[in-house]
Amino acid sequence: MSTTEQPTVPAAPQGTDRTVYLAEHLAPTPRNIASATSAVAVITAAGWQPVTGYPGADTHWKVRCLVCGWEGLRFYSHLRRGRPVFRHDGCLPLAEQAAKLTELTAQPAPTTCTCIIAHPTTPERAEQVLKALAEARQAGDPVGITIGLAQLLSPCPAYAARRAALDTATA
Repeated sequence: MSTTEQPTVPAAPQGTDRTVYLAEHLAPTPRNIASATSAVAVITAAGWQPVTGYPGADTHWKVRCLVCGWEGLRFYSHLRRGRPVFRHDGCLPLAEQAAKLTELTAQPAPTTCTCIIAHPTTPERAEQVLKALAEARQAGDPVGITIGLAQLLSPCPAYAARRAALDTATA
């Protein structure tokens, strides 16, 4: 990816079944789902894109730099605090990074989802998706689990509205 070509909606992370959204060691519990939803929203706003499922705060996460396209490992706990200030070797010079990040986030994120997989952007819809996901977990339904995780964690331009809806639904 060149420095001038930027995705408007991040592509889905690589993997199969639920591991595209959550790392293998994380069960799709309400807490892990809420943490992952928040993490995806936070790093997207900071110019990063998940390449693999959310692994937790203090574990390496494979991400893509939306400033230049580099892929590598970063700790979410560092990304959420704006660390490292130095993004990675080979990125745009520090003096140019701020302008590129401003360009990436200049337009506010939409508040409604227009994706093929409908992502919840209201607390009521988030509650419905969480309930369906809990039922799928209880029934041991891997397809239902994957669909629920996709609704909560797959890339969506309305990522901030989805995060707010989930925060309200799980409060």
